[in-house]
Amino acid sequence: MAQTTLPSSGTIIDSHAHVVKEYFEDDQKEVIQRAFDSGIVQLINPGVVLQSIPELLELADRYEQIYTAVGLHPHDAKDWTAASFEVIRKACEHPKVVAIGECGLDFFYNNSDHTSQVEALKAQIQIALETNKPIIIHCRDAWDETIAILEEEGKGKIRGVFHCFTGGPELLPRIEQLDFYVSFSGIVTFPKSKPIQEAAVLVREERMLVETDCPFLAPQKVRGKKNEPAYVWYTAEKLSELRGKTLGEIAAKCRDNARELFNLPIV
Repeated sequence: MAQTTLPSSGTIIDSHAHVVKEYFEDDQKEVIQRAFDSGIVQLINPGVVLQSIPELLELADRYEQIYTAVGLHPHDAKDWTAASFEVIRKACEHPKVVAIGECGLDFFYNNSDHTSQVEALKAQIQIALETNKPIIIHCRDAWDETIAILEEEGKGKIRGVFHCFTGGPELLPRIEQLDFYVSFSGIVTFPKSKPIQEAAVLVREERMLVETDCPFLAPQKVRGKKNEPAYVWYTAEKLSELRGKTLGEIAAKCRDNARELFNLPIV
C-alpha cells in the first residue's frame, strides 16, 4: 500500500470500482485482496463496454464479495445497436448482476455524439425497468438533460445512483424528487471541490454512498497514485469530517445504503 495510515472503522462497501484487467493487469489479485483486508465486505464492479461483460461475470463468480453491473458508457454510446440491448438483457440473467450501467450522458468530452448518448441512455433505462434493477448514472455537463430523461423515461419507477457526483447542492432537490442515491468519490477530498463538499453535507443520510471509481480519482492523501478500492476509506473519512459523524458511522450507513440499492445480502 502507498500509505500505512489507511483509515478504517468496521466494514464498508465500495459502490463503484473498475477492478478489471484493463486497469490492473499486473496486480488485480493483490488489489482485490487489499480491498478485502481493509474492511471492504462487498464491491460493485460496473461495466463501461459490452466487451468486458465476460470478465465482469467471471470475477463475480470467482469472488463472493464482488458484484457487477452491465452497461455502455456514454463515451462509447456511438457503438450502441439493437443487438446491444439484447447483450445487456441476457447478461442480467446472471444472479450477481445487480444494476445497469454505468451509462448516462457526458457532454464535456463528447466522445460520442449527443443523439447516440441519449438513445443509449433511454434504451438502458428501459432494460433497468424491465429487469427491475437500479441504474448507475454517469453525468458530466448534462444535468438538465440527464434528469429530464430519467423523469420522462423512468416514469417514477426507475431507481438508481448518480455515481462520482460532481454537482453542487442546487441539484439535490431534483435528485430527491427522483429518489436517487448520490455517490461520492475521491473528488470530494480535493481542496477545490467546495460545491461537491457542500452537497455532501446536505444529501440525505439514507441516500449517500461512497466509491473509488478506481483506478481514477485517487483521494487527496494518495493523489497522483493509481486509485484502488481500499482507498475508499479516505473518501469516507472526508465525509465524516464534513458531516460531523464518526468514520464508523459513515462507513456503516454507506454500506447499508449500498445493500439497499443493489439488493445485496448482509454478510
